[in-house]
Amino acid sequence: MRTLKASFLLIGPWDARLQELGAHIATDLQQAWHWIQDSTYDVVAVSITLVLGKKFPEFYQAIKESSPATQFIAVVPEDFSAHQLSFLHEEFSFFRVMSSYQDADLETHLFSALEEANQRKQDENLALLIREQTAQLKRLQIELEERVQKRTKFLTEARRKLFLTNSRIEGFKRALMAVHQASSVGEIEQLLNESMAATVHTSWIRLFYHPQDELFSRQVQAQLNFTQLQVPLFRHHEKVGSIFFLRGPDHPFTKEESDFLTRVAEAVALALDRIQKLKESESLKEQWEATFNSMSDPVVLIDTNYDIIQSNKALDDRLREQGREHTSRKCYQVLYNREEPCPGCQRGTNFRVQSQSSSPRTFEVFSQSLPLDSEKPPVFVNLYHDVTQQLKMEKQILESAKMAELGTIGSSIAHELNNPLGGILSFTQLIKMDMSPDNPLYPDIVEMEAGVQRCKEIVQNLLGFTRNPNADQIGDISLKEACLRALKIVELQTKSQGIEVKLHFPGDDILVRGHLNLLAQALKNVLQSAIDHVTDRSRNEKGFRPILDIEISSGTELTYILVKDNGTPEKNPSLPIGLGLSVASQILRDFEGTLEFSLSQDQENIARIAFSL
Repeated sequence: MRTLKASFLLIGPWDARLQELGAHIATDLQQAWHWIQDSTYDVVAVSITLVLGKKFPEFYQAIKESSPATQFIAVVPEDFSAHQLSFLHEEFSFFRVMSSYQDADLETHLFSALEEANQRKQDENLALLIREQTAQLKRLQIELEERVQKRTKFLTEARRKLFLTNSRIEGFKRALMAVHQASSVGEIEQLLNESMAATVHTSWIRLFYHPQDELFSRQVQAQLNFTQLQVPLFRHHEKVGSIFFLRGPDHPFTKEESDFLTRVAEAVALALDRIQKLKESESLKEQWEATFNSMSDPVVLIDTNYDIIQSNKALDDRLREQGREHTSRKCYQVLYNREEPCPGCQRGTNFRVQSQSSSPRTFEVFSQSLPLDSEKPPVFVNLYHDVTQQLKMEKQILESAKMAELGTIGSSIAHELNNPLGGILSFTQLIKMDMSPDNPLYPDIVEMEAGVQRCKEIVQNLLGFTRNPNADQIGDISLKEACLRALKIVELQTKSQGIEVKLHFPGDDILVRGHLNLLAQALKNVLQSAIDHVTDRSRNEKGFRPILDIEISSGTELTYILVKDNGTPEKNPSLPIGLGLSVASQILRDFEGTLEFSLSQDQENIARIAFSL
């Protein structure tokens, strides 16, 4: 049964369990063709047999037209012609090629293809946004230029008409200059009052938007003893307000002065329109810059010479964190401290690059060509996403999978060894009981018994660590016992690497509620992190003496387990990275405990585990 919404379309004899991942499984191309009429898919997986069919090009084109970001995965037998596969890949652009429907990494391939499809959608949306904002800015610029041209023509005509009277010419010039220099309504009023006072002997000039202009006009007539001339202001043939020219009651405005002030009002209307456009332009610019600077990853606009045209705030913040300054225009110098373009740089397409530093970092670069002018080379928008921690986490997940398999194997071996060890221990104890302590072989028998007991204890610890955690019952468990069990698991590492382990346990045992096995697993992960710190420092520092300190203490409300090491200090102790520590933190939260990390004054790494009493 087909789900309502799915990201994957699988055509062929795929495992039905893949439907749990949200996949639609079609038996043939005809059924898949019917499905794509009312649904879109991010990932399509087909066999090479269907690809070679006559209907597949039309099917492929239909999917790409509805969803250009859709990724294709092909199932190709190992004996298929490599030359023919290369030809098909150029025509249909496969994201991944697998050899069978039961590929071990099938889910990884599907989700990698899904991630690529989502990333391409994001890139397309970002490019569309930039194009729309650029087009809007261009339209605004053209409109402003048209307004400036219209205003210039008006000034030329006004100067010609006002040439008849020198005083009016000078007055109108001053008025126009005042309007042109003003950046707000208040500034227009101030400059017009200064320029018009000597020309038309105005006492007061005020600007009001509609409908406040009508209210002011009634107030002047009713309360103020002034002669007023109200000239309406229009914008695109729509009244937006009025400008009021006022002077003493014994000086009414003549027709010539009214015509002159009407021309001034037209200039003011254009100035108000210009101010409004400038405000809109500034608002759009601020919105674009806010969008540009809101990106958490560095975004850089570069030209064909690798010169940085503009960069967002994330790049400046990253350079500031690294103690570097933005002193060069070349992107490879600013971002990666190189003297030449980065190897593998492919502007306009996505690529991966690694920085040159003591701690190299890997960046996924999403590059998009942006043609701003048909007569000039395009510029490139590059987004640099740091995938160093992602790659490290993927590696840790693979290592954790290996450790899980190793734990399963170890459990099986421990079960196989447990029974023979029990028999050996029984026979050794029987021989010891039948032998006199004066017998010269008696000390050897005692040593044999102790060795078998040690082997049995190791096996029991291994079985306890690999046992299903749900098999243990919740109860009161000893913190000391949990620490010793976790320590025995990593004992081989501490002894082989010469790590000195210091234990500080109280005389009275401290109990908490929980699963002994789960708590031992969490403590083992914390100890493993501390061992990794001292191991890293031992590799880089000769003569280093590694020390691991474990302390259990109790306060009035909380009980603590402190794990200290003198290894390499964590760069960000409050946010340690590692799958094992994430698992340990989750286990401790289930016990209503907390796990915190810090650095001491002596630069020691400290892991603090706290439980409520």
